[in-house]
Amino acid sequence: MITKDRCALKQHLCPGQAAMAEEQIRIEWRWFEWKQVREAKAFAAAGGIAIHHNRLGWHGHDAAHMLGPDEETLVAAALELGLLPIWLQRPPKASTPHFDLRGYALNQAKIRCNLKE
Repeated sequence: MITKDRCALKQHLCPGQAAMAEEQIRIEWRWFEWKQVREAKAFAAAGGIAIHHNRLGWHGHDAAHMLGPDEETLVAAALELGLLPIWLQRPPKASTPHFDLRGYALNQAKIRCNLKE
């Protein structure tokens, strides 16, 4: 489970309180259908992990993009899905930093989004 590191918050708390505060700050994952591009980007910009379903898929297979509020959070989410940080798509190759999801990683992302199949 991803937790947002709040270094500034930790500086003002004793170690036990800092650990409890970090545990309480969770990153929400949400699924978006292919027409919901703006909503997915807005959700990610607001601090969540957005899984945006690709309408056409990848060579006929189910696929999605994973977006996040920043690269650090996005990479942390990718690691949870078994992806490597070097697979991050960045500008100028991509308009928005994201990871491509297929297969096992996509299925794990669906689980985190509580998507019922």
